[in-house]
Amino acid sequence: MSIKALVVGGTSGIGYGLACRVAAEAPSSSVIISGRNKPPNIPHPNMQFLRLDASSMREIKKYTDSFKASHADQKLDFLIMTQGVISLDGRTETTEGIDRNMALYYYGKQLLIRELLPVLKEDAKVIIVLNAKAGHPDKLNWNDLDLKKTFSLMGAASHCFTMTDGMIQQFAHQQQQAGNARRHFIHVYPGFVSTNISSSLPWYLRGPSTVLMRTVGVSPDTCAAYLLKGASEATAAAEKKVKFWNNIDQKGHEVAGKAVWTEDQRKKVEDHTWNIIDQALKVTARRA
Repeated sequence: MSIKALVVGGTSGIGYGLACRVAAEAPSSSVIISGRNKPPNIPHPNMQFLRLDASSMREIKKYTDSFKASHADQKLDFLIMTQGVISLDGRTETTEGIDRNMALYYYGKQLLIRELLPVLKEDAKVIIVLNAKAGHPDKLNWNDLDLKKTFSLMGAASHCFTMTDGMIQQFAHQQQQAGNARRHFIHVYPGFVSTNISSSLPWYLRGPSTVLMRTVGVSPDTCAAYLLKGASEATAAAEKKVKFWNNIDQKGHEVAGKAVWTEDQRKKVEDHTWNIIDQALKVTARRA
């Protein structure tokens, strides 16, 4: 079966594993990988690279505008987002006024979804690889969602996980309201995967982290196999329940006990998200 997929963060690690597996399953498929740097090896002829700095809202907007113009007649079966970096720095703002980690892990992914909805097939799957297990609305600081006043590394991670949960439910709800309810929004927990992400850690942590990943982590290809199979099975089961969002774990199984957000909770996170993103776009436009 011919599949069209865009994998942001697909130039290394889990994203690269997902992109390669989709590309390998059918030569007629088309897979676009995006990130800061082109990988040294693109193993399949049906893969191509498009550069994107996914920490910049302005760059994402330019990228998506160009993508929509050039792919209007080639709609996507998959929008997969795995971008992120391990950093032990405190709050480090981009020129757009957003903490860089939160821009990569959360805000940029939401902007990509919003802008690329017009080029998603009616039954497309939107997959966010982050932490589908940990989020719960009770963990949010509702008075400081972007953590400008109360930032901590653990708090930033928790907010990114949790707000992702809220937004996949909000996107799914809006699709149902619009009468296009076959698109599925999936938040994934990948577990331990043997990647080179530890290279962004301080030198004294790289060795132990690498040993840990190699000891307990699965390969990116194995992770990709679990996640793609799980996404397919989870969406098929959820659709029977008229549900169009899922949280799945490292084996591709649905995460039990996830909170169903109230309309008010979803709306507060959505309003906050677009306010932060749209203000960032305006700030960058004025500085340009």
